[in-house]
Amino acid sequence: MQPYINYFSSHMQDYLGMVGQHLLLSFISVTLAVVIGVPFGILTTRSKKASRFITTVFSTLRIIPSLAILVLLIPVMGIGMKPALVALTVLAIPPVLINTALGFRQVEDFMVEVARAMGMDERTVFLKVKLPLAFPYIMTGIKTAASEIIASATLAAYIGSGGLGVLIYNGISMMKTEYLLIGGVSVAVLTIVCNLLLGSAQKKVLRYRA
Repeated sequence: MQPYINYFSSHMQDYLGMVGQHLLLSFISVTLAVVIGVPFGILTTRSKKASRFITTVFSTLRIIPSLAILVLLIPVMGIGMKPALVALTVLAIPPVLINTALGFRQVEDFMVEVARAMGMDERTVFLKVKLPLAFPYIMTGIKTAASEIIASATLAAYIGSGGLGVLIYNGISMMKTEYLLIGGVSVAVLTIVCNLLLGSAQKKVLRYRA
């Protein structure tokens, strides 16, 4: 235990800085993925042509390893946070998009018809019927994306964007097991905490269903 105690006693500020960078990078990437993925997911349910095109594009992008995207972006965007955000956002969009589309497709037609028969216009039907029913699926996509992003953000350290990946790479280069373990466990803890927080938020939003 002494190596771990020594690390935190002498590098606590550096460690907290890496955790902060990791969280910031992950948060921005997931937010961008939601902003892009949810509207495109909804669009796929309204147009078959758009569905085929969008699904093909994002499915193709998803099979490209994140590290490969990072390397390809270096000549265009240089190093740092910008290329990391692009690569991680590309990774996060598919689960958000796919689950959003699935959620809206699961809305029963008769529920929409009943809402219209009650005098609701299309905007109200969307906000009060379709979106609440699709929301659990959207949240599942967001949780999946968040988990993938937090884990994959370690690769971003390869191009100088910071985060806990720095600690892991230092552990590899310096042959220090404690660095690897601290970095790996920290990423795992962040993933678990993130999922718990998102799950709690989902329950609060959907508490009316209880």
